[in-house]
Amino acid sequence: MIPVVIVAGGRGERMGAATQALPKPMILFGGKPILEHLIERLAAAGWLEIHLCLGYRPEAVRAHFGDGSRWGVKLRYHVEKTPRGTAGSVADVRAEIGEDMLVVYGDLYTDMDFKRFADFHGARPSSAASIVLIETDHPFDSDLARVDDDRLTGFYRAKPGAPHEPLALAAVWAVRGPLLDLVHRDRPSDFGRDIFPEALRRGLELGAYRTGETLADLGTPERLARAEAERLNR
Repeated sequence: MIPVVIVAGGRGERMGAATQALPKPMILFGGKPILEHLIERLAAAGWLEIHLCLGYRPEAVRAHFGDGSRWGVKLRYHVEKTPRGTAGSVADVRAEIGEDMLVVYGDLYTDMDFKRFADFHGARPSSAASIVLIETDHPFDSDLARVDDDRLTGFYRAKPGAPHEPLALAAVWAVRGPLLDLVHRDRPSDFGRDIFPEALRRGLELGAYRTGETLADLGTPERLARAEAERLNR
């Protein structure tokens, strides 16, 4: 199976006091860390080894998950020495993991079929990356996408009064070497803000994978509270 990397290095400053002692993916949702839900989902889908890119308070993640055997997986930890951004942290482990990998953000709660997405990516060998897109209910603080069939053609941010479609990047993508070649070595960089737009400027192909599955960004107190309420009301 394609190697999987979870980006779990951010503090999540929008979470306020909740992340003073914990990285954002370790905040509780449904009685356990958000990251634990994700590891369980990947393990159930057949991944036996998971790479974790850590930065802020990595000891909290290590203390909870250990070697991963409790969840039936082997966890490999990669701790950045200086902040590298989402793209930088992944590119830094490229030599160990390989040229083709599934990337998931650690503060995401999902019931997504990761195997089906990996198959979509595998069937598009000419794509530098395949990007999961969902309809968002918070378009004004999301990275939005323009698509043509199953190809991504542009990125933008919604502006009040300007027309937009609520089709957003869902913090799950599969990437290949040509895309990782664009990651800056001398400064932090972000996939959605920096690397994907640069890929399009250079003529690289990006696959668009649209889904109606649950992919909940729990990166603010309001979103976390709403998702918790929805969970309890099911």
